[in-house]
Amino acid sequence: MTAGHDTAGPAGPGRDPLSAVLGGEPLTDEERADPAFLAGHRAAAADVDLLREQLALLADALTADGAAPAPRPPAPVAELRASRRRALPLALKGLGVAAAGALVVGSGWLLLGAGHGAGLNVSGSADKAQSDAKPDAGSDAGAGAKGGEAWQGAAGPLGDPAYLACARLVVEGDVTRVARLPGGPGRPDALGITLRVTRAYKPGRTAAEVTFTTDGAAAADGTGASTAPLPVPGDHVLVGVSPGSSEADTWTAGETAIAPERAALLRALPAARGLPCS
Repeated sequence: MTAGHDTAGPAGPGRDPLSAVLGGEPLTDEERADPAFLAGHRAAAADVDLLREQLALLADALTADGAAPAPRPPAPVAELRASRRRALPLALKGLGVAAAGALVVGSGWLLLGAGHGAGLNVSGSADKAQSDAKPDAGSDAGAGAKGGEAWQGAAGPLGDPAYLACARLVVEGDVTRVARLPGGPGRPDALGITLRVTRAYKPGRTAAEVTFTTDGAAAADGTGASTAPLPVPGDHVLVGVSPGSSEADTWTAGETAIAPERAALLRALPAARGLPCS
């Protein structure tokens, strides 16, 4: 599960990002103006969606019936088995409620403990992660790709287990600083982009801030750099970096563009863990 941020939002004691997500209450203007609260709210919303999908997968797996139909038994036995079959979904619902309680408590602990450590972690899979924060300045910024290579498919390389098996860094976070880095003789200038990490995918734990570089060589569709807006401070960004490099292979800015890539990434991560890097 993801690690969140400080739970003391501007709404005062007793109000934290996880409570806001679970209660389905709209964020106040003060909470929307608090970057730390927004980051915690985004992580909590993603965790709740992840929990829903995992419980659905668990229920599907436990209720799947692939066996061939057995001969019809005498009436009393048939009635007994039918009753037990009806009881199984009820038992699973009880199991789901217990698991949900345990995981929600775990999420709350992570949100409370985030202020006492720099590491962040993530595991599992989800269809999407929602955010009630105000729109990012880069919500329509789209995606970029390294070296003019256009990755195939809407999810790009982050939906490819083979890429994830080799990736050095895959994280999501908010841009805090953008600095131009001189390229030296015969090399173009690059940008150094610093992220405050809100969710780490690979490795599962990272520093609170990471920096990657990009020259904006091409947009996701292979067009020129001038048509691919680069991240700016305040943007929410999902980025992947290969071993032995600080340059991003792929980056996506804005929740609208990130959501489908995040879903594909979470689906691909389990398969990537069993693959060698080749």
